[in-house]
Amino acid sequence: MNDLGTRILEVLEGSPLGDMSIHVLNKQSNDMELDLDRVSKQDILPLVERLNDVLPFFLGDDTGSVLIDIRKIASNEVTVS
Repeated sequence: MNDLGTRILEVLEGSPLGDMSIHVLNKQSNDMELDLDRVSKQDILPLVERLNDVLPFFLGDDTGSVLIDIRKIASNEVTVS
């Protein structure tokens, strides 16, 4: 997984999704034919759209804030540590 993929995963892992994050991210990226080893900033917004359909099932009201944090990665507004 490249740096962007790792940063997206870290945002998801910091949510109530926790350890399930890697499985959800892998499933959604595979369905999109998105290689997490080569994910680019241009891939993040389509991935967010995809996650917007799935995450409410797992996160409920926390979905919005998680997706905002992932969008910020695409715009270089946040660095997840």
